[in-house]
Parts: sequence; C-alpha cells; structure tokens
Amino acid sequence: MTETKTLLVIVDGFWPERMGGIAKSLLNEVEGLVAAGHDVVVVTRALDENISLHESSDGYELYRYRAPPKESRRYHLYPLYTVGRLPKLIDRLHEQYEFEVAYVHNPVQSIGLQRADCSIPEVYTYHAPMAGEIAIEAEQGKYGWKTPMAKGAARVFERIEQHVVSSAERVLARSQFMCDEMEQIHGSVSNAEILPLAVDTDRFAFEQDPRSTRETLDLPTDRPILITFRRLKPRVGVDLLIDAMESVVESHPDALLLIGGKGYLRESLEQQVQRLGLDENVRFLGFVPEDELPTYYAAADCSVVPTKELEGFGLSTIESLSCGTPVVATPVGANPEVLGSFDQRLVCDAASATAVATTLNQFLGRDPETMLDERTDCREYCVQNFSQQAVTEQLGELFSAVDRR
Repeated sequence: MTETKTLLVIVDGFWPERMGGIAKSLLNEVEGLVAAGHDVVVVTRALDENISLHESSDGYELYRYRAPPKESRRYHLYPLYTVGRLPKLIDRLHEQYEFEVAYVHNPVQSIGLQRADCSIPEVYTYHAPMAGEIAIEAEQGKYGWKTPMAKGAARVFERIEQHVVSSAERVLARSQFMCDEMEQIHGSVSNAEILPLAVDTDRFAFEQDPRSTRETLDLPTDRPILITFRRLKPRVGVDLLIDAMESVVESHPDALLLIGGKGYLRESLEQQVQRLGLDENVRFLGFVPEDELPTYYAAADCSVVPTKELEGFGLSTIESLSCGTPVVATPVGANPEVLGSFDQRLVCDAASATAVATTLNQFLGRDPETMLDERTDCREYCVQNFSQQAVTEQLGELFSAVDRR
C-alpha cells in the first residue's frame, strides 16, 4: 500500500475559476489523491478579485494569492505577482501543514516555490512548452500588433522552463510525445517520468446505446452524430474537420457534426460551413457547461480530435472513451499513444481533411451492432488505463519515491 503524504499542489488556475484541460485534469487527480488518504492543499492564483483567498472543498484546502484580474490593464504582469507573493504564502502554509512534496504545474510558480525560505521536494509537470504554444499562436495571428511582445515573452518563458526542468527533483510528462518535446527543447532530462492524465469514470459514465440519451439534448435519434469539443483556435484543427465533413456527407448525407467550444475562430468557422453548404450537417454548440459534457459524449456515435499541432495528451479523448464513445484522431502529438494501443483503425493516416474523412467514413460504415459492442471495449480500456484510481496510485508511488530521496 502506498504511503500517504501531505501534498502541496500549485497551479496557475484551478477549478471552477478556470475550466480548461489542466485545471480539470488536476481536479480529477486531487480528488483521487484525497480518496487515497493523502492530505492535499491546493495553491493557485486568484483570477477574480472578489473571490475568497481560502476555502475548504471536498476534502482538500484551497488557497489563493492576489494578482491582477483579467480585465485589469496590469493583467499580463501576473507572473511578477506570482514571484513576489507566492513564496510568502508557501512559507506560511508550510509552517502549518509541513508539506512533504510540492506538485507544481506552472514554471513561474515553480520559481515562486524555489524563492520560498522552506525546502520542499518538487515534482514539476511539463504539460506543454509555453514558448512553443505562444509561437504557434503568434504565427497564426492571435496577438496582432502585440506579436513582438509575445515573442519576447516566449523567450523568457523558455529560459524559465529550462531552469525549472533542470532543478526539480522529478519532472512529469503526460505522454512520451511531450517528454520527447521537452528533451528536444531542453536536452536530456534524466529524472523524467511519464504518467497519463486521469478521468472521473463515474461522472463520465458508460452508455451502451447513444440514442437513448439524445432526447434529453433535443438531438435526432435517426442520424449518425459526430462530436468535437475544442477551443476554437487554429492548432486544434476544427477547420480541417469541417473540410473533411464535405466528403463525409457525400457518403453519409445525414451525418451531423456537433462542435462544442468557444474561441476567436468561431466566426470564420461558421463562414466555412456556409461556404461548403454544410449548414444542415454542422451545428455549433458554443460553450457547453461541464455538467452536460458526459451526456453529449454519451449521445455521440464518435468523437473527433482533429489536432494539427501540439496535442500533449488529449483529455477529451479519455472523457469520450469513458462514456463508451470511440474517438477518431489525427496522428499528431500524443493521439497515437492514447488511441493506438486500443484500436489503430481510429488513428488517421495524416492530419489532413482527406485522411480524417477516410477514417470517419470507414467508421460510419461499420456494422451498427458491432459499433455498439465496441463501446464496451472503449469503456474497459479507459478504466484500466486512465481512471482516477489507476493514475493517482501511480502518482502516490512517485511522491513516495521523491520524499525518500
């Protein structure tokens, strides 16, 4: 049995203030660690100036430190506030809790931990290269006239990451792909570990027949439904998927694609749908509340992850599999790792509209009874490899090994 620990978890934004992939996957881990008997304290940046700086939540303590809110003109100075305020908070909390391991998810916050007077062994999670993400979005026009400043910030973040990766007791990557990316940028990392993300398999519950849940969402029960949940920005490939739908509809005229998520590409993607004449086959859901996600996944015949660049793991993939819904994905980033060992037929040959359309047409052409049986296989594969219990057991073993060094 893994020895329980007193853990300090540090993240830039936590649930429910921030609802992105890192915050959600970390919530799954925190809840799993608490269920396994660990004492957990989460520290995060306050994203709302009116929010409480301390609260107790579901078996763990949550503390926040003040930083400029997003609507403030000083917002982009939040890294300086982190470096200035986080060390004092860590020292104060360490006197109270006597942390045995710090589990850190942001490089600037890792610097804050290192500036504290106390000494806590650190497990740093390398989710993605911050500089790489900024560079991709700068090239795709996200920052406009601020692009030179964004590129300058990227260079600073890359140097910070280099220091953090070389100084942490252990560095945790969530896929072999991301570990390779890290080492390509920062050189060999001898203390790296690879551990997947976790999904709450109770909340993302299994559904054998997707049509049984569709009435609650006012979705058609007589059409094949594809779904994707993505932030609407270039690297995630929603435009590629829409292009693929033009070919899919030729073979399956009643196919319906549901696109959940928001982002600055929404208007151009809607124009793309109109230009291709796909108004009856593509529906934009906008932001989908978190409590509705499992129902949408369960109602779909297939999820699609059409990533073009930098998919560090793909939390949506395992959320879908947990509901029993197969996932078709491009061979980008960690997608082949997560899906390939389950069913290589679900991994497209390329990150292109043609390859995605081919794979989707092959999937939709399968025997309906076989497709229902395969949903059970999806669920079992997910539970065995990505459940809260499976992942947090491995995390607990890692924390114990770090604390004994």
